[in-house]
Amino acid sequence: MTGRRPVIVGVHATEQGLTLPHRNAMDLALEAVTGSIADAGLVPSDIDGAQVDWPGPGGVRDEGSSWARLLGRDLRWTSDSMLDNAGSRGLLKAAAAVRSGYADCVVVGGCRLVSRGGGPVSAGTPLEFTDVWGSYVVAQFALVAARHMHEYGTTPEQLAEVAATIRNNGATNPEAMMYGRGPYTVEDVLASRLVATPFHLLDCCIVGEGGAAMVVTTAERARDLPHPPIEVLGGAMEYHQAAYANPALHREVGMLGSEAARRAFGMAGVGPHDVDVFSLYDPNSFEVIRQLEALGICGQGEGGPLAASGAIAVTGKHPVNPDGGCLSYAWNGTQQMTLKVVEAVRQLRGTAVHQVEGAELATVGNAGSGAQHYEMSVLGRMS
Repeated sequence: MTGRRPVIVGVHATEQGLTLPHRNAMDLALEAVTGSIADAGLVPSDIDGAQVDWPGPGGVRDEGSSWARLLGRDLRWTSDSMLDNAGSRGLLKAAAAVRSGYADCVVVGGCRLVSRGGGPVSAGTPLEFTDVWGSYVVAQFALVAARHMHEYGTTPEQLAEVAATIRNNGATNPEAMMYGRGPYTVEDVLASRLVATPFHLLDCCIVGEGGAAMVVTTAERARDLPHPPIEVLGGAMEYHQAAYANPALHREVGMLGSEAARRAFGMAGVGPHDVDVFSLYDPNSFEVIRQLEALGICGQGEGGPLAASGAIAVTGKHPVNPDGGCLSYAWNGTQQMTLKVVEAVRQLRGTAVHQVEGAELATVGNAGSGAQHYEMSVLGRMS
């Protein structure tokens, strides 16, 4: 009895680029939505839930119900929150809607061209206690990384090993923004200029433009669709406080996500060492090391040596971001979170560019210590 088990049946990633001057946000969002629906073997009128960015023109900006007219039907489920329309958070809310019967077929995703704002990537909306000091995203994560290095002896070379590994995945992925750039060595990373201690330029992710989307429906409906359904086996969220409201402190967020991991893996009936491929948020090299510890792959202070051992390579024991991640494939605003789901689904379908052999179980992790929130999902081939 498959019942209303939520599954992912369609995914789509638009072109990604450092700049896409020939595209606009509505154009990219529409491609992401219609592309994911077509990949699912459905038509727009099959969709009765839309957790999708609405950039306009037309409709009401940021109001997801604006998609009803383009989809050609009244909607039963929608969301107006940018973070609810992306990645594991969006996926889990869509899965909850499907499981409960609030909707039968939900599309999640979209596009916002946040990278066209100019200047450094800020820590979001104006914030009383961070803006006065000129704080921004890279510095928030750097605070946690620096303390971790002090506490556990994590080295710049270990961070650089993470950066080089994931960047080199993207260098050979034709869909990646940084395709053809590289290969990179640890020495290359360490030779790049410092941005915010301990992060060198090549420790930090790129900023670009693009969109992505996914379609979630019931296992029963998926029987008639073209691709093997990917089941949402488990998931969880964890919030320390509002994102970037205050500087991130290692003692408070160093293991952020550990409780979510315990709940998500428990729900799925698996452990972290059962996972075949990890699609993790990598705004910088350190955050991968931190997540290896928080997810339970290794103990605190052991993430640096583990990553440097080759374990996170595509052919390693714990492959991380075979597509190139945010470091090399794409960071495009909140929809980079959806790209993490897209890569996990492709890995489980067996259609990824850098395919992990025999991948049957994937973990998707979004946000992290600097942002002070974490969302994760555990995905698997439906049995």
